[in-house]
Amino acid sequence: MLFGKKKPAGMDIKSLRALDKKPVKYVTERDSETFRELKVGAEGAINVSDTEFTVVCGGVNAIRCALNEVNAAELMNKSGLTIKGKDLDTGSERSVIAYYSDGTVSANRKH
Repeated sequence: MLFGKKKPAGMDIKSLRALDKKPVKYVTERDSETFRELKVGAEGAINVSDTEFTVVCGGVNAIRCALNEVNAAELMNKSGLTIKGKDLDTGSERSVIAYYSDGTVSANRKH
């Protein structure tokens, strides 16, 4: 189709579901005014339910999107994932990068 709606590039739902429980080292978001990359959270995991795609860091949602509306794609070096979509917590369109962790994430941290 010449003028048809273009399908967004990214992972299909089956590929997104495969990321469930994947540990995340940290999540960043680019500030649209300063163009600096800001750390949104650290030490978390990707959670995929029947209806939502969420990245949780330190017990707080870094981003939470509807599974059938999120647009996600792995970075070229496979070290993380770019996630774009309407954040269900804030109601705004967001774009974040979740960098994978090499190990597992524990909810019980010792200081």
